[in-house]
Amino acid sequence: METSRPAQEIPVDVLPPVPPDAPLPANRPPLAEVKTFYHPASGIAILGIDFIVFGTELFTGFLATPLMCALAFLVTFPVVFAIQKKWSLNTNTSAFGKAFLGAFMAGLPFSIAGTIYGAAIIALSGLPHHPVEMAKRILNRQPIIDRK
Repeated sequence: METSRPAQEIPVDVLPPVPPDAPLPANRPPLAEVKTFYHPASGIAILGIDFIVFGTELFTGFLATPLMCALAFLVTFPVVFAIQKKWSLNTNTSAFGKAFLGAFMAGLPFSIAGTIYGAAIIALSGLPHHPVEMAKRILNRQPIIDRK
């Protein structure tokens, strides 16, 4: 049986009060100010198509890898091009280059999810910024980034 000890005073550090007119600190920039290389939907498309194509590759015994690489490229390219043109308002040249790079990454003969390539796509598309707000906007069919 434990014996009770007398209560001891614990020192507490207290921060000075914040003046009422002081601006609140912002942890993240507003969603409209997030500028990214890829539109977030392009990042989701690249990673999603890559995962669908190469996530099922185990079932074929990796025999269909060359065909799956070409399929991933051919599906990803027009999807990313359309997203970059319509939602990011890129020029034809810029959208083409971004779509080609994204399709190349999706067409690599392995799943890029969980690799440095996947992390690069996530970072380039701004997916780490405001993930909850982005998910709500996607579900409500609102534009993910308000570009004015």
